[in-house]
Amino acid sequence: MIKVSDALMSFRNMVLPEPVFDFWCAELGLLSRRQAAVARAVKVVSETPNTVSIWLKPNANFVGVLPGQHVNVGIEIDGHRFQRSYSVSGVRGRCFRITARKVANGKVSSYLNQYAQRGMRFSLGEVYGDVTVNSFAQKPALFLAGGIGITPIISMLESWSQTMRHQPVQLVYWGKTTQDLVFIERLKNLAQKHSWFELKILETQFLERNADGTPRLLAETSAWFQELKGRLTDFEAFACGSDGFVDQIRERFSPLVNTFQFESFSPLLVAAEAGVPIQVRLTKQNRTVTVPSGVNLLNALERAGVAVSSGCRRGTCNTCSCNKISGITQHQGDRSINEAMASGFKPCTQSALSDISLEM
Repeated sequence: MIKVSDALMSFRNMVLPEPVFDFWCAELGLLSRRQAAVARAVKVVSETPNTVSIWLKPNANFVGVLPGQHVNVGIEIDGHRFQRSYSVSGVRGRCFRITARKVANGKVSSYLNQYAQRGMRFSLGEVYGDVTVNSFAQKPALFLAGGIGITPIISMLESWSQTMRHQPVQLVYWGKTTQDLVFIERLKNLAQKHSWFELKILETQFLERNADGTPRLLAETSAWFQELKGRLTDFEAFACGSDGFVDQIRERFSPLVNTFQFESFSPLLVAAEAGVPIQVRLTKQNRTVTVPSGVNLLNALERAGVAVSSGCRRGTCNTCSCNKISGITQHQGDRSINEAMASGFKPCTQSALSDISLEM
């Protein structure tokens, strides 16, 4: 007797249109798609009380990802599709791991921490990121991680643990407490196993404070720092964490190393109070929605029921970019105001100050 799934695969290119083929593959729990890249969760691990790791097995349409890169991942929640960008925290053959820390009001991170399970299906989008395992393959590396910023770094370290690496790697890892640090036991095991890897852990709750109350991540008088900075001239440095973390670290370490690269995961802040109603004309959809002025435009559009493809949500991956036809907008980072038409307009970094039209 022929199975339904076997019959469906036989007629893949002969009979069924792509939407029909993809629909029935999804209904039957198959990863096959005509063109779309999708994945199934094959393992779920609770790393800390508010952090979960998910190993994903992609279908043949996925281009693949290197340790250190990011991938846009989509999931359906309550009938709505959401897309987020995650650093890959591990790669094994075609499978890869993403790690999500629960954040306040985070729709996707909260859902994954509560409901992620084997068999859960995800859509896969763009893979991006220039800092990869290959960037430091033949060079001494200094990694500086704050909190969940460890994710791209652990993927590179685990990849190197399977090779005959000779160049030294120094990791300094900051977290509020050791209980908050993800992959801490795995990192300690790597440090014990490999002579090329050194690990320094700093708990920020015990550090001195800056005038604004934030932890002073690095004291010039620290004995470990004095010892470390004397041997960093030839090192390639990479920092990953929040905006505030990266700003402090870059100021201290950038002059000491050969090159300094960084990535930040901090989302742009959404204004606490809504402003006056703004009309957003979406020309491709032939519809107009109302959003408040002065708030993050991507978030506002999603709240208004508009499905917007997005990934990093901070202007890096270009997934949400579109053409702005008219209207006054303000960049939420540097606060610059723009009244001109714009291609490559990124709603995740902008707020609307007047009625606007978007080619969306």
